[in-house]
Amino acid sequence: MNGRSIAGRAAAVTAASIGALALLATTASAAPTPLEDGIGHLTHLAGEDVSAKAGVGALDSFTKLVDADTLRDISAQFVPFSYAAPTFGCGSNGPITTIIAAATFEGPGPRTETSLAPGDIRFSASPRHTGFALASGLSVAWVNVNTGQSGIVALDDQTEFQLPSLSKTVHSGAGTVIASMWGTIDYPGARCVMTPTVGTFVVPDLPVQATEAPAAPPAPAP
Repeated sequence: MNGRSIAGRAAAVTAASIGALALLATTASAAPTPLEDGIGHLTHLAGEDVSAKAGVGALDSFTKLVDADTLRDISAQFVPFSYAAPTFGCGSNGPITTIIAAATFEGPGPRTETSLAPGDIRFSASPRHTGFALASGLSVAWVNVNTGQSGIVALDDQTEFQLPSLSKTVHSGAGTVIASMWGTIDYPGARCVMTPTVGTFVVPDLPVQATEAPAAPPAPAP
């Protein structure tokens, strides 16, 4: 083996080592963000469910349109679920109508018996259809952009009359939460099929204020 061959092999080994180091550096710098972890978890939860995959897909597309840093900077005044979901199969004005989706969470101020716990968010739907809902097949996929915590839940809470309230409370933790809602609602003689809609919410990290104590009765007059 001559000097040229040794030099050539050394150059090849050096190039391979540099390539390996570059690959390791790229892998290290490409660690998934909390948002990517959350979307990946939702994709796993959706599995082969066509409806769930559509809902998670709508959420994933939204996160690709809006940068994660931009999502974190959205203020609490951002309109949640920014568009009404087109809905098919029900409605008083024809077979195509809409469902308004929303979310509520606790802000500053005194707490009451109906207040949500810190870090909780309640998703709800308001269909443009008359009558009482008999069954809810609505679902919400949500992810906390700041922490990566995520989940898919059914809106299966019920009213005191054992009817669907079309709402669900989850513990997302404080931070910017993005969510999509989709599914079905059954009414007497009609079924609403809701296409996915996406919204952004800011769950504040605020200290909990104690419920105000009732005022003491005045002292009796002497």
